[in-house]
Order: sequence, then structure tokens, then C-alpha cells
Amino acid sequence: MKKGKAISLILMLIILVSCTKDLITPLDADKIAVVESYLYAGDSIIKVKVTKVLPFSEDTLDATEYITGLHLQVNGADLTESEPGIYTLDLGNKSINPDSTYYVKFRFYDDTISSSTVIPAKPTGFSLSATTVYTDRITSTSGFPGSPMKDIDLTWDNDDYSYYYLTVEYLETTLDYINYAMEAYDLPLAESISPLQSAGTRLGMRNFEFFGRYRVVLFKVNKDFADLYQHLTSNSNNITTPVTTIKNGYGVFTGMSSDTVYIQVLEN
Repeated sequence: MKKGKAISLILMLIILVSCTKDLITPLDADKIAVVESYLYAGDSIIKVKVTKVLPFSEDTLDATEYITGLHLQVNGADLTESEPGIYTLDLGNKSINPDSTYYVKFRFYDDTISSSTVIPAKPTGFSLSATTVYTDRITSTSGFPGSPMKDIDLTWDNDDYSYYYLTVEYLETTLDYINYAMEAYDLPLAESISPLQSAGTRLGMRNFEFFGRYRVVLFKVNKDFADLYQHLTSNSNNITTPVTTIKNGYGVFTGMSSDTVYIQVLEN
């Protein structure tokens, strides 16, 4: 998956906040800012999205209301509102550096909204046990394959038990189903694996629905991202105070770095 496509957790966060704001503080939801920003090592653009918390209802479940006209700064540099509620900083010939600290702040009503993050170092030692795997095509007359697809072991260095987050994205423009029966379903073209503190994981038949090429991105992430991911995915149906990395607001402002490999799934 491309660097800019790390999973967005903020929709789930907004739903949780809008459901639970009365349990957190008696604040007016209209005055709560939700920040979303992922800083990728090597990028030269910093983007920060700022939205409001909308009262929870079926009408607002998929709605987003951006907060415009703010004055955001990152490390003292002014951001430009490139789109309504989306603020950017072009670093020019510079880039976001691993092991560097970045601070964001802005005023919203009577509060200063702020956060900081350290950019993790790039993953090292990222490798696959195989870059090409084979499986039988399942048709209406073929039945199930005689032998399952071999699993692929993914490994990386992790002596300090850092957090790693994995995404798998199908790259072909035409869907070539391994199992014809899956054509009736709207299958996702990308998936993510919850943040891990291990030095590897395994992909298998359950991760590949199509023949063709896949991009696998390993993100090294901070603990705040892992905590937010785990909280939202485990508490999306419960009334709990959401995790946030934003002072006087909600959301996430966090750094990450990545490495990429590719896998080809071919027909026997």
C-alpha cells in the first residue's frame, strides 16, 4: 500500500467521541477539534486534517464537517489551508527526518490544540520467504484445489519490541478471482494487520483473493498509533472514552516510516 494510505482511524474515533462526549466532559461537540495527521519519513509534505465532532445519528454517521480558517503551525512554520479543513506545509527540498520531533499547535475557540511526535527509523531486515506463490483456480466444475497455497513468512528486525503495522494491497486493475464464488461479493482490495511487536508474521490463502500482484508495506509506528488502533478496533461497539494523542482535542498526530515488498500470486 502506498505510504499515504495508512488506514484512517479517525472516522471510528469521531463516532466514539460523538457517542460518549457526555461521559467525557459536558463540552459542546461543536467546539471539539479532531486532528488527523500521519507524518511519513522521507516525505516533503506535511498534511493535517481538522474536523468537528458531529452529534451521533444515522444522518451524521458518514458525514464530515471540516474546520476552516485556522492558523496551524508545525515546528513554528505556518501551514497553508490547501483545501477546506486540510492544512499543508511544503518542506521544499527538505523531508521529514527519522528520529526527529515534530510539534503541531493551533488555537480553536479558547483552547490551544497541540501534539508532538517522533518519526521512527525505517524498518530494517524486511524480507519474504517467497515473492511468488502458486495456487489452483477454483471454478464451478473444478472443486477445491488439490493442495493449498504455501504460506509466506514475513520477517524484519525488531530487537527493541517496536510496533509494526502491515498493509496488503492488490495492484491489478482487473480483478482475477482465485475462487469464482467470490465474484458475488464486494471484496476489499486492501487489508491491514493490527500493530505487532513481533519480528514477523505470515500471509496465506486467507490474505489473497485474486491472482496478480500485491504490494505489502511494513510501517514502523509509534505506541500512540498502536494504542489508538487497538482501542478503536476493540471498543467500536462499546461506550468508552477514546484514546487520543491530541491535547485539548481528539485524534492522532503521529510519525511513521515504511519499507515495501511485492508478492505475485500465479495460477498453477
